[in-house]
Amino acid sequence: MKNTQAFTLIELLVVVLIIGILAAVALPQYQKAVEKARMTEAITLVRAIARANQAFYLANGRYAAHNEIDLLDVEIPGSSVSWLGGTRIDTKYFRYSPGGTSGTNIAKAERLPFINGQTPYGIEILVNNPDQIGCYAKEDATAVQRKLCEELDAKGTL
Repeated sequence: MKNTQAFTLIELLVVVLIIGILAAVALPQYQKAVEKARMTEAITLVRAIARANQAFYLANGRYAAHNEIDLLDVEIPGSSVSWLGGTRIDTKYFRYSPGGTSGTNIAKAERLPFINGQTPYGIEILVNNPDQIGCYAKEDATAVQRKLCEELDAKGTL
């Protein structure tokens, strides 16, 4: 009588099934945690830009325009990119600027990469409410991004 010590096909299938179920549950939570960390970093940098833009306003009587981030006393890790006669800062995941073209915000971060010419979501601080962080999600945002934006708008923090 042979005594083989091996797994049966059923045992292997059960293990693969269990790993598949665990992966299906864990992957969305992992994606949410990663996006939340990226968004939290963007919020910190947007607040720094807003404070620098408020200081710029006190010194110059106006807020820095969306392409004048180089005029602000703020250090954003990333590459300075020429844009519309001025500059902005691009990192791997966000594009940072002092404000939008409409002049309603004093700091803005737009999620990269752009899809169909638009950012999936953005984080901004408005001129008329500099203590409040806002988030807007476009149609191309993922479900995780939309949910995090809703949480941020509802609570003001993540």
